[in-house]
Amino acid sequence: MISSYNPRPTLMATVVTWIGLGLLGALILGVGIALYPVSDSLARDNPEFANLQIPLLVLAFAICVCAETVLAATAMLVGYIRLDQIFDRAAARMVDLLVNTVIVATVLTATLLPFIPGPPVLGLLILGSVLVGITLFLVLSVLRSLLRRAVLMRVELDEVV
Repeated sequence: MISSYNPRPTLMATVVTWIGLGLLGALILGVGIALYPVSDSLARDNPEFANLQIPLLVLAFAICVCAETVLAATAMLVGYIRLDQIFDRAAARMVDLLVNTVIVATVLTATLLPFIPGPPVLGLLILGSVLVGITLFLVLSVLRSLLRRAVLMRVELDEVV
C-alpha cells in the first residue's frame, strides 16, 4: 500500500513561519534602535554609571545581531525543509551557523554580568539567559549530530538504490 504521507511542511505553514520569524526580526530591530535613547536616558539618570554606557550598548547591539542571525538561519532552514533539501551541505552549514551564533551570544551575555550595577534581579535574569544559551547550544549540538547522521544514512541509501 502506497502512503500519501508527505513529511514536508505545506506552503502555508512555511509562509506563516517566515512571517513569524520576520515579525520577531522586526521586534529585535526595534529593540536595537531603541537601545541608544534608552541607554542615553539611563546614563543621564545615573551619572555614576555613564562610563558603562558605550560598552553595554556595544554588547547589547552585538547580542541583537546574533539574534537576527539566528532568525535568518532558521528562516533559511525552513526553506530547505520546504524544498526537501535539508540533507544538503548548505543546510548543515546553516545549522553550524546557528550553533556558533548561540555560542557567541551566550558568551556576550555572560560578559554583561560583571558590568551589571543594578538590582540583583537583573543579574539573575542575565544568569538565566546564559543558562538558556548553554542549554540551547547543547540541544542544537545534538540536533546537528542527528542531521549529520541522517545525511550519512541518506548517502548510503542513495548508493544502495
